[in-house]
Amino acid sequence: SLRNPLASIRSSAELAQAFDEGPAQRNINDIISQVDRMSQWIRQLLQSLRPLNDEAVPVDLPQVLQESLQSFAVPLARSGVTLDLRPLPPVQVLGQPALLAQIFNSLIANALEAMENGGRLRIEVVKRDRRSLTLRLADTGKGMSEQQQRLAFRPFFSTKQGGLGVGLVLVKRIMERFGGSVRLSSSQGHGTRVSLGFRLARL
Repeated sequence: SLRNPLASIRSSAELAQAFDEGPAQRNINDIISQVDRMSQWIRQLLQSLRPLNDEAVPVDLPQVLQESLQSFAVPLARSGVTLDLRPLPPVQVLGQPALLAQIFNSLIANALEAMENGGRLRIEVVKRDRRSLTLRLADTGKGMSEQQQRLAFRPFFSTKQGGLGVGLVLVKRIMERFGGSVRLSSSQGHGTRVSLGFRLARL
């Protein structure tokens, strides 16, 4: 019900953009940008509400992470964020490739938002045993207050201006769906650390 009117608004704006080269161009670009933003919110909302019934399969963790990082290579460089990626062991974890990619995309996007003036994103394995592996993503961004941390995994809570607040909720749901876990620690002015606990696939 929302997608069709948004698509119509965007198409009309693109048509106006093609015929108008005057001062209205900026307003037209704003319309297109805001429509795209709303469309992204709708996608996030629908995904957060969708039942996670996918069966767990072995997933190459380093490969999924690398693909997500490659998709963010330009935004990371543009924002002045240095990537500190420690070597990952060649392991397979239980999950679904697309859903694990969604986790990394959400967390990397959050880190970028927190480091508007540049910084460092460090990704490393901090714990591993025969059955599990813990991967930590740590940024040097603005961090979160204690209250923000308590509310971080509640639906529709967001520290971003205009944020929908389903990103971390979805991360938690996906991790728990496949028997994993997610923990967050942060302090204002000192960045945020997100630890993802994965179950290792038996080879």
